[in-house]
Amino acid sequence: QVADVATLEPAMLPAADAPGLVVCNPPYDARLAADPALYRALGDALKRAVPDWRASLLCGDAELARATGLRAAKVYPVFNGAIECALIAVDPIRPAARADEGPRELNEGATMVANRLRKNLRKLKAWRRQGGIDCFRVYDADLPEYAAAIDVYIAADDRDAAPRTFLHVQEYAAPASIPEADQRRRRNELLAAAREVFAVPREQLAIKTRARGKGGSKYGAFDQRGEFVEVREGAARLRVNLFDYLDTGLFLDHRPMRQRLHDEARGKRFLNLFGYTGAATVQAAVGGAAATTTVDLSATYLQWCADNLAANRIGGRDHALVQADVMAWLAADRGRYELVFCDPPTFSNSKRADDFDVQARHVELLRLAIARLAPDGVLYFSNNFRRFRLDEAAVAAFAECEEISASTIPPDFERNPRIHRCWRLRPRQPD
Repeated sequence: QVADVATLEPAMLPAADAPGLVVCNPPYDARLAADPALYRALGDALKRAVPDWRASLLCGDAELARATGLRAAKVYPVFNGAIECALIAVDPIRPAARADEGPRELNEGATMVANRLRKNLRKLKAWRRQGGIDCFRVYDADLPEYAAAIDVYIAADDRDAAPRTFLHVQEYAAPASIPEADQRRRRNELLAAAREVFAVPREQLAIKTRARGKGGSKYGAFDQRGEFVEVREGAARLRVNLFDYLDTGLFLDHRPMRQRLHDEARGKRFLNLFGYTGAATVQAAVGGAAATTTVDLSATYLQWCADNLAANRIGGRDHALVQADVMAWLAADRGRYELVFCDPPTFSNSKRADDFDVQARHVELLRLAIARLAPDGVLYFSNNFRRFRLDEAAVAAFAECEEISASTIPPDFERNPRIHRCWRLRPRQPD
């Protein structure tokens, strides 16, 4: 049969009285474009279609073998010519839960976290149902000794299978005075509570943990799965990567701002500065923008934006992606836009552009952006620098400015109202 491995179902296989054997040599050479997401799809398909069978998979390396999500009984290093590979033996494909993996009674600390998670879910239930919210923050250091943020992402699965729930956990750096043993215990209790409440398997739990290193704390090594999950936000479909990067590709706190852009975009030319993965661009385009332009210095983010647009069947010359330094591009551009969104980083440096510091350069940035507005245009400016101070006197010389931060903070971030600040600016009209 010729088919996508992700579509493998029991009905496609001959009936048998005893478990069978799966053998597979998936692509792994650079010439064949090894893709961890393909390995994950293969593992998921086998667990769904033939959970009781055995499998022997020749994988490109140990990382690709782990990407399958299958538990190997044995791993054999072998060579295909000069390419070192990993041959894994899996028996069975979906092993029975071990005694130490069965349901456990949560200890006092984990029970306290689980109770808080359930309380937060009840509090957000009506809001989520009314707004169709699939991705949201459910916990943000509500209990100080369990200092982490937990975000929920529900995959938008087109198949008949039940939607998958993923948890994205970001552990905040603990004070140096807290012993590492206590930090580990609290982390384990937090994760145990989250898995208990949401009933998610380990492979659907992404953990970003700060580890102590030279020069202070830093984030530990991330997984390299290459796995993207498609989620829904209103009428838009967006791709997120929960495991490979510090951020997922979707800033959940900007959900109301993206909704505002969606609602105001119809028939307008939209400009997204420091566009990141283009979630705002997608919302404007889905909302009926006549044209969109997304500017970012990162080719990776622009490709992500292109994939997000494609997931919504949006493309063509009316939706431009520009790889450039925003400041230099604004100085050279002569276009006019009725709707502009500008959400710069706090600080960035690159060999291809001048260093950028939002506090030091925001007046220059806003002056350049305002100059690109149509006479009746609107600019939304946001940033997440906690100590940011808008130079109101300087900005007043060229723009009418209103802070709208309170209206852009969603209910799931109300514990952290300083997560970002946002202003609405228009060109100053002559007296």
